[in-house]
Amino acid sequence: MQSGTSDSRTGKLKILAGPDALLDLIERATRECNVSIADGTLRWTGDKGSLGGTLQGDRIESVTQHDATFVVYVKSSGNGIRALTFRAASKADATEWVRAVESIIGKASAVQPQLRRPRTGATPSADATPVKLKYKTGNRSIEKDYAMLAIACDPRALTGICDYTPDELETFKQFSNYTFHTTLLKAKVPANAQKHAVVFAPSLLEKMDGSVYAYRNESAKQFGQPAANAMKENLVAVYQLAASSLTEEQFKKIFMDQLRSSTWWPFGMDFDILANVITPYFDRFGNSALEKKQPWTVLQRQGEKRTLLVHASSCFESALHCWSYANLLDSVLADLGKAAPIVVLGAGVSGILFAAKLRWMGYTNIDILENTNRYGGKTHTIIENGPYPPGSTTKTVCELGTCYLSPAYDPMVDFLRQQGVLDGNQQIDFGDGDGSFRGIVTAGQFSPRFKVPPIMDYSEYIILKAEDELGLDDSDLNRKLAEAAIALALSAYSLLHIWHMGWYGPMPSTPPSDYLLKQTFEEFLTDNGLRCMIGILQYGYEVQGYGSLKDIPAYYGLVWITPPIIWAILRGWPVVTAWSKGWGNVWEQTVKKLNLNITYLARTTSITRRP
Repeated sequence: MQSGTSDSRTGKLKILAGPDALLDLIERATRECNVSIADGTLRWTGDKGSLGGTLQGDRIESVTQHDATFVVYVKSSGNGIRALTFRAASKADATEWVRAVESIIGKASAVQPQLRRPRTGATPSADATPVKLKYKTGNRSIEKDYAMLAIACDPRALTGICDYTPDELETFKQFSNYTFHTTLLKAKVPANAQKHAVVFAPSLLEKMDGSVYAYRNESAKQFGQPAANAMKENLVAVYQLAASSLTEEQFKKIFMDQLRSSTWWPFGMDFDILANVITPYFDRFGNSALEKKQPWTVLQRQGEKRTLLVHASSCFESALHCWSYANLLDSVLADLGKAAPIVVLGAGVSGILFAAKLRWMGYTNIDILENTNRYGGKTHTIIENGPYPPGSTTKTVCELGTCYLSPAYDPMVDFLRQQGVLDGNQQIDFGDGDGSFRGIVTAGQFSPRFKVPPIMDYSEYIILKAEDELGLDDSDLNRKLAEAAIALALSAYSLLHIWHMGWYGPMPSTPPSDYLLKQTFEEFLTDNGLRCMIGILQYGYEVQGYGSLKDIPAYYGLVWITPPIIWAILRGWPVVTAWSKGWGNVWEQTVKKLNLNITYLARTTSITRRP
């Protein structure tokens, strides 16, 4: 039953997050929401203790009606959702809802909930430069005072150097990380033409023991698989991931042993190792720390003692989240004059992005201290001058670190393009849309009743995996049923994402329900009837090096797999893309065009933050 006037209304509606092109799914949507329109705001709440969602009138672009269904179109926002589809009890009910929505379009609610901003302290410090920092470069010892300290390196590396409070130390103790290892090979092209340029073995990744779990043919990424097959040698990046801190020697032994005996590695042992990278990866909180709301403790502590934590551990590992999180901190910087001295520790991805943000905001006095001899952190773009396909002399862009983009990156990409740091660097779709570009190793992934090849096209794998998870045998009819189930699950996931994670990224401004924080990502999928998505998410989440669906907290899975990615999948748009000149070129243009002041081989020895 619905009630209310033209500008206020309450009732129960079915809801689907996404484009109206999927209206046919609304009849089969199983979730019903309590929906209200009041005080210039559209609100909805779900089940299982979810926080629900809100949409202010000034964020609504328009509303249209299709019989008993109406679609609320949303202005562009960071999470990429452009429409919410509602199903009313009748056409007449839908008409009344449409009138209520129209009455609030363009209006900002007087009681609009605001994103909780980090605290900077009750009053600005009377000391204009309360941060005293000492560092060494070569034989020189340097001491400087700063108005703000931005920690863009692993904060644990400053234990015993920075005058951390007991609360800060306790927070940092709760971080954990993986160890990521990548190897670049120049391998002889096998006699049998290769079909897949990217191959991923989910069962090996899930061991988290340093096993070789994936490779990407960089030559095929650059020139296409047919051209790569016509070459004498290919450049190939090989991936390993461990939950523990393995050494370079341990990784190499696993690497050589497994490639020698692998049934899915096509290049044999006829290769040269050109480069390798080992790095601590994905600093994060476990479920017990998430239950204690540690990410929001960090967020609300931002600015205290004139310190900002902008390292990837504050939110999520990706470049997108480093950029998005930095945008939450504008109010902390409001007390500073544009000439205030600011120091950024670390010239990795988060350090470069934060220093660039400061420059774009008009701050002029920024020092970046980097303890290595290079910027870019976990980005390792290597440009190889050959091998070439026949008739070409184009160099090959190889990525041993930061590699991919997704539709969730669109706001960041648009912003960087406007700032002029993407000149000549274009997004490219792997394989030009070829569905066989990606292959999945099937070992350990199917019930015995499924007879599958050792490696399967990704597009076929996700359908058969869904059949298996749904308890169906493989048949033409069941494949159609699996496709429909996946479409519904993706739509339901998008809605659940908004309910639990809120409307704005990169993380909820307040903690989501304990229900979400206690679960692994796979438990979340199981609990919400979404296991048919596992085949999609294994590649979308696990191949990135962010851990296994079985172990990673659901919170981090939802942070990474956002509605823009889901809707790109549903609409058949490119989901995984890369830069034509590599991520290294993005940081090179940023550093050079903004003339960022980086001091290399700078070892911080003391940080004292005066009250």
